[in-house]
Amino acid sequence: MFKIVFCALSVLCLTACGLENYKSSDLPASARLEAIKVGDNKEKVLRVLGTPNYESNAAEGVGDLFFYAEAKKESRIFFDPKVVERDIYVYTFKNNKVSDIQHLTLDDAQKVAYEADTTKVGGKELSVLKQLAENFGRYNPGGHDSTQRR
Repeated sequence: MFKIVFCALSVLCLTACGLENYKSSDLPASARLEAIKVGDNKEKVLRVLGTPNYESNAAEGVGDLFFYAEAKKESRIFFDPKVVERDIYVYTFKNNKVSDIQHLTLDDAQKVAYEADTTKVGGKELSVLKQLAENFGRYNPGGHDSTQRR
């Protein structure tokens, strides 16, 4: 009897650890993506594909960039979601005309080595005692803004 109850509870626990799928952003339909060709103007791209997920204004020597992206992620129990599929379409503009179209996938992603060093943000650093002293008398029992002294 104990084994049956144990097995039933184990099955219930394991089914709760199922796979969850997430999707962030939506790409326009493939027919719309294929309708844009090199030489088309920016207005046509916006009319056919809509507002991009990200837009980068022209830098010196580089034209404007429009990014249309979609990512599919999977997550199990409490683990961070893992990207399993990614599609990014990058449209480069020069003189308001499409000069280059790139389709990037997850295979095109580069490994980035993050630096562990951090930059301190300026501002007041208060000890616990200084914080308590500065907040003395600001207790808000409710009803008024505690940041304003009476």
